[in-house]
Amino acid sequence: MEGSLVIRKPKPPRQRSAVSNGKLFLGRVDGRTDVARRFADIIADLETERGGTEALGVIERQAVRAFAMLSVQRELIEADMAAGKVVNADVYGQLCDRMDRQSRRMGSPIKSVRKSLREHVAATAGRSRP
Repeated sequence: MEGSLVIRKPKPPRQRSAVSNGKLFLGRVDGRTDVARRFADIIADLETERGGTEALGVIERQAVRAFAMLSVQRELIEADMAAGKVVNADVYGQLCDRMDRQSRRMGSPIKSVRKSLREHVAATAGRSRP
């Protein structure tokens, strides 16, 4: 049928790559370096802010990964600045601009509902403690 869209079911985990399953970092690194762990932490935080991995499409997940990579690069430059090293301000500025652009591609975080202390106490009043 011409023009029809075929939607495939996702492959089971055993048929997906180790990168897709989160077991390897970029296919070659196992994720134990400081930079790889920080990268993974930022991805986890960004995905959680957006409702979890399941709530994100492929494009949003890739945007999150790109933003996380830019974040790590920015943090490394900032660490150099804090150590008194000379850094290229133009490169730093371009990196910040790209992060701004990438943040719009990721989509907005889901707003968490924060209760006041009074609302929290009222909601938990009557619950028995173990």
